[in-house]
Amino acid sequence: MSIAASRPRPPTHKSKRLTTPLVTLLAVLLAGCTSSPPTKSPTSIPGGTAAQGGTLTVGVWQAPSTLLDAGISGHLQFADIIAAPVEEGLLWYRSAAATSSSTSEADYWSPDLATAIPTVAGGGVQTRGCADSAAAMCVTWHLRQGVRWHDGSDLTSHDVCDTFQFHWLAYGALGKPSPTPLASTTGWNQVIKCTELDRSTAVVDFKSQYGPYLALGSGVDGILPAAVLDPLLAAHGNLDTSVTSFDLTRGSGNTRAFKGTATLSTVLDGTGPFVMSSDTPGSQVVLVRNPDYWNQTGLAHLDKIVFRIEPDLATEEKDVRSGAVEVGLNLGLAALPALQAAVHAHTAPFTVAPVAGSGAEVLMFNLCAADGGLCDNPLAEENEDTANATIRKAILLGIDRQAIVKAVAPGVTTVPADSWMNLGASYLDSAGVTASGFDPVSANAMLDAAGDVRSTKCGAAPDGQDFRAAKDGTCIVVNVGTTSDDPVRVTVESMIRTDLAKIGINVPAAFQPNVPAAAFFGAFRDGGPLATHAFDMALFTMSLGLPGEPDTYSSSWHGDCGGACLNEDAIPSSATLGVGMNFSGLNDSQLDADLDRARSSADLIARAHDYALADQRLAALLPAVPLYQRVIVNTYSSSLYGVVQNDLVPDFATAAWYCTGGNCAG
Repeated sequence: MSIAASRPRPPTHKSKRLTTPLVTLLAVLLAGCTSSPPTKSPTSIPGGTAAQGGTLTVGVWQAPSTLLDAGISGHLQFADIIAAPVEEGLLWYRSAAATSSSTSEADYWSPDLATAIPTVAGGGVQTRGCADSAAAMCVTWHLRQGVRWHDGSDLTSHDVCDTFQFHWLAYGALGKPSPTPLASTTGWNQVIKCTELDRSTAVVDFKSQYGPYLALGSGVDGILPAAVLDPLLAAHGNLDTSVTSFDLTRGSGNTRAFKGTATLSTVLDGTGPFVMSSDTPGSQVVLVRNPDYWNQTGLAHLDKIVFRIEPDLATEEKDVRSGAVEVGLNLGLAALPALQAAVHAHTAPFTVAPVAGSGAEVLMFNLCAADGGLCDNPLAEENEDTANATIRKAILLGIDRQAIVKAVAPGVTTVPADSWMNLGASYLDSAGVTASGFDPVSANAMLDAAGDVRSTKCGAAPDGQDFRAAKDGTCIVVNVGTTSDDPVRVTVESMIRTDLAKIGINVPAAFQPNVPAAAFFGAFRDGGPLATHAFDMALFTMSLGLPGEPDTYSSSWHGDCGGACLNEDAIPSSATLGVGMNFSGLNDSQLDADLDRARSSADLIARAHDYALADQRLAALLPAVPLYQRVIVNTYSSSLYGVVQNDLVPDFATAAWYCTGGNCAG
């Protein structure tokens, strides 16, 4: 029996903490990598020519409940993946390789249905002198001519303005609830008018300068067809349930395209290189080639893409290994060893292709004990230890993050700087952000100097030294929790526990809250441990939701805004009815000011400056320890070529994909 086991349970800074296991919380880490390169690159072109034809099957292990989950009624990455070959926006995504050394957030977008990226510097964005004197900012979008919707109608400025009407102007601006449940109105609610200047020009007026304006109307489901929205808006209908007659053969020239009555929850009406053929809920979604695509130099090579709905991730991994699906996306780190083994044995019909993600796997701290009561959760859920800046810094120095990388993602990811806002926004790279290394000697010295000394009453660590007590005599005990259904994270928990024991910080072996992902990321109303701040340290992924757009992190770090925040920017509490994504409870006026300035500026250079300041401030405050840059594991058939990677929407460029001789089987 160890010395620690023979001693009575010591008092801790969390003596009022609930003793029953916590059950609840939300989000899925989709990360992965391979320690060796694939046997061949899926981007190479055999013989220098791209073969025509073929059917490609893509596994989907998180089925959307509606196709509108691609940013309208929900936010599900696999809904984006299904819609990306069909739906287009004003601007479109660029590959990860093309943005690795970006100088502006505009570098993360390319013109799509619009002919140019509007900016202040380029004259497409005005912050004074708008035609409407009530507008603090106006954005002019010039549209491509000759673009046809798959339903046969022409793309015009009316489609653009109808989209803005649908998301905000028709209902939200009038204080009425939208008949279609919307996932978010953030940004759209800054719009006061959309003007159809002519058929190919739309001007969007904003009541304030809104920095993330490029994302409104861009990407998957960016612009919606007026042919569907006009009758819907006139009837105050619900886009998810309102039945419409579709004939997608008219605009695509493909007789296999969908023709019949349905809702946009089951039919995709877009302008892209593929057109919807069928949707069999729970089974598959079939897309076929659009020979009448507006970009005749970018016609699709494949005849058909079948999105196969898998019951779970394990089944998808099995089907990838057997060749039942030719593309596996977001397979996760836990699947990596088996995938690597199959590739190394030369028996696999696929290659493993990791892509660096826009974010990091982090260890978040509960700071509610220092938030001034904003969390409003019971004292049992506050931890003075994790709210202590010295202890947080010591934890950063005391965790061997390089060892974690070597254990879970050798050779394909790196340990970030102390703040990771630049991951996925490389134009924010700054020498002003510290990059701490593994230094347990300094960690121990810091804790000693702060009066957090080793004490016999706190029990003994595995190395025989006593755990630490704080200056007030209570023992430092810090729980760690994560998604229990992710074996990689559970492994990392144990590594963290071992490392922190060496600097005298006691992390109980009964990790909590360790619950399945669906519960771990549960909503406030459901008692989700992140949303209700019911954790000491939580292990999960934080990443950008939009290309190159750090405003994503405002909702994660913004504190007390005095009622002026947009809905997502607040610490969830009973006072806010659980609205908000600031799980740590971080409340810092300097950081808030930096984030606010960046959001309220349309000047991309000024925004980058303010976000760089926010990045530096986050590194100093250390509300979370970044463990390693997120890496996403995708697999592709050995016969598939033309693939370029994007971490947010991996199939954003499917028109370029083709298979050897039109045969996609590995």
